[in-house]
Amino acid sequence: MDLYHHIFLILDRPMAIIRNLHNTASLVEANDAFSRLMGCSIEELKGHCARSIIEQYSVQAAARPYQRETYLCTGKRRTPIRMDHTPLPGISGETGCLSLLQVEDLSAQRWIEEQFEHTKVLISGIVDSTYHIRILRDFYAPLLLKPENSLEDENYLQFISEQEFERIQKALETAGKLKKANNIKVKTNKLGGVEFELSITFTPIYDGFGSVKEYAFIIWDLKPVSEGVDSSMRLKIWMAKRDMSANQLSAATHISLQTISKLRNGKIEKPQRLTAELIASELKVDVAEIWPEVRRGR
Repeated sequence: MDLYHHIFLILDRPMAIIRNLHNTASLVEANDAFSRLMGCSIEELKGHCARSIIEQYSVQAAARPYQRETYLCTGKRRTPIRMDHTPLPGISGETGCLSLLQVEDLSAQRWIEEQFEHTKVLISGIVDSTYHIRILRDFYAPLLLKPENSLEDENYLQFISEQEFERIQKALETAGKLKKANNIKVKTNKLGGVEFELSITFTPIYDGFGSVKEYAFIIWDLKPVSEGVDSSMRLKIWMAKRDMSANQLSAATHISLQTISKLRNGKIEKPQRLTAELIASELKVDVAEIWPEVRRGR
């Protein structure tokens, strides 16, 4: 086995080599990741199990690279995928034209997209079966945290309190066994100096053999654990929840960007009542949720 063939077999992205001979496609080789996706052994794939992906293969377009999104029957389910096709150069001793197919399972991304249609998503991501981050899309941190803070890390649990790890792991395992989405509330370490409670929904994603390969999740709400949070942080939180930047809030309320920035940075602790009411109204929240002292001053 040459080095390149060995690398092909051990890579974790599902890949297969297809031969096009006399306008008929057949599977020559596949790696273990492709086997797990399809729910068939590699030997079975070289026989009848590869039929569904061969049917998706474009013989007419075999001479050029292309990408397409489609569905495959993997195990007992219909799986959304993205297929990347790359023609391979001629290899001595090989008959026909060879192509490399690289396949990405889109199940987790599709589930996350569905959640956007029903609820506000602050953070979304995909975690593998060992609880390490594969994809993280962070929507609220740029509005909420200081520039030097980031949630990017190889382990998505990095920003969650260590005391919550066991609860999360058990909840994930239960969801995998029950084959359904689950909800959990967990506490974070201090983010931007504040400890939060996060509301998380996650769902297991399975391979073709029915084993959990990853979890898709969304964080759809957060609130400070302590009531003693200053008004500037409360304003940041509600702006994050409403997905509104300082520029957008300024334009919507006709309050100067300088004033909005000073309120967010704590340089103005108590705004004038009209200013507070305009901002709270635009954020669709009671004034007292951000500036309790403004209500008490009435």
